[in-house]
Amino acid sequence: MRAFFFALSLAYISLGTMMVLYSDQTRAHVRSLLNRFSLRTLAAVPAAFGVILIVGAFSVREVFGLALILGILGLAKGVYLAFGPLAQIERVRDWWLDEAGDIVVRLTGLVAFLLGAAILSWLV
Repeated sequence: MRAFFFALSLAYISLGTMMVLYSDQTRAHVRSLLNRFSLRTLAAVPAAFGVILIVGAFSVREVFGLALILGILGLAKGVYLAFGPLAQIERVRDWWLDEAGDIVVRLTGLVAFLLGAAILSWLV
């Protein structure tokens, strides 16, 4: 499970870096990924990560608090994407991909980078 958290921290760091440095290209790539699948189908991804993070929180004690919080949020996001009102979910998706300013995207990337760095520093 430590290897999973190590890989997750590197993924957060790389995704955060891409969002900060290449915000428009990252949004275009995410848009192309989201257009391939339905939102209801994609709900399984955050739900699965949420369950893995919750289970992993109890096996790797160094990241317990952060992993548990991220796991609960991921599970809640998956449930909301699966059963929430589709029109509202699409409005939020369209806002994020089309209308959110570069500052918002870069700030989100900075938060993702810091989360990855925090997980990595607790593991090492």
